[in-house]
Amino acid sequence: MWEVEREDLSVRQYRFLLRTAPLDALEEAHVEVLAHLTPARRATVLRAVQEGLVTGLRSNPDDVRRVAHLLVLGERRSPGAFLSACPDSVLLTLAQEVIVAEASFGRFGGYASWDGSEPGLRPDIDDSPFAQPWHIAVETHVLYSGPLAGPSSPDSFGGGQ
Repeated sequence: MWEVEREDLSVRQYRFLLRTAPLDALEEAHVEVLAHLTPARRATVLRAVQEGLVTGLRSNPDDVRRVAHLLVLGERRSPGAFLSACPDSVLLTLAQEVIVAEASFGRFGGYASWDGSEPGLRPDIDDSPFAQPWHIAVETHVLYSGPLAGPSSPDSFGGGQ
C-alpha cells in the first residue's frame, strides 16, 4: 500500500487529483505532461503502469494518450497501485507537472479538508463491462399467475397482473 508518512506535498496533491478529478480532465493533464517527459522517463512510467496495474503490456512509451488512459483509469480502480510501483524520482516529477497542468486548473476544491486517506473499495459498485443489470428486469417482471398459466408479465398482452 502507498506510504503516506513520507509523502511530498506535490505527491499528496497529485493523489488528491487522482482520487477526485474527472477522468477526462485527469487524462488530458497526463497526456500534456507525458508528452514533455524524456523518453526514458516515459518508459519508466509505462513500466510502473505495467508492473503496478498489470496492464499495457503491448503499449509503447511514445503512445502517451494510451499510457495516460491506463494510468488514470487503473489508479482510480486500484488506488495506490501505480504510485507504489513508480520510482520516487519519476513520481515526484510527474506529480509536480500534473498538478500545474492546464487541465488540472480549478480541480483542488475540497483539498483543504481531505484527510489523505485512500478511498475504500465499494462492493456495491461493479464497473466491469459485464455489470449490466439485465437479469434483474427478467427476474422482477416474470410471474406465474396460476397452475395452468404460463409466464406473464405486467406489460404483456392479455391483461397481465
